[in-house]
Amino acid sequence: MLKYFGLILSIVILLINLFYFDFDDSFLSEDNKVALIGIIGSLCAMILILILIISEKINSKIKGQ
Repeated sequence: MLKYFGLILSIVILLINLFYFDFDDSFLSEDNKVALIGIIGSLCAMILILILIISEKINSKIKGQ
């Protein structure tokens, strides 16, 4: 259950950082750097949590055989 809460939290953080990202401005401006770091960090967290969820499902199927 905690994994799904972390996944939802990382999606919310991703959406907040996408909201603060200024697409008209340069990608490396000072405000966009903070939002870009947040976007990359939340994407990494989402990938790691999804890998954890998938590996636990595979582990439970292997133990069930």
